[in-house]
Amino acid sequence: MYNPYMYDNMYENERITYPKVGEIILYSVNKGDNVYRLAKTFNSEVAWIQAMNNLKDDMMIHPDQQLLIPIVYQKVKPLPQPYQRQSYDLYF
Repeated sequence: MYNPYMYDNMYENERITYPKVGEIILYSVNKGDNVYRLAKTFNSEVAWIQAMNNLKDDMMIHPDQQLLIPIVYQKVKPLPQPYQRQSYDLYF
């Protein structure tokens, strides 16, 4: 399955740009793909993909079918949490 986050850099100075919220990706369906997995991979939602591509309730997609996939969420790394001490007891 094609993953836009995995690029082979042909040039060392080439900069990788990740899709941003609000962008729409044109995706060619591969064998074994399903709408749920595509939504999870591209940070989208099943309902948005269904609405943009006029998919019926059975969500049937076929290899080589072209789908429009909107980016709904931004990938955000979790912030490191500060260490929380359980107690301030001193032992001598």
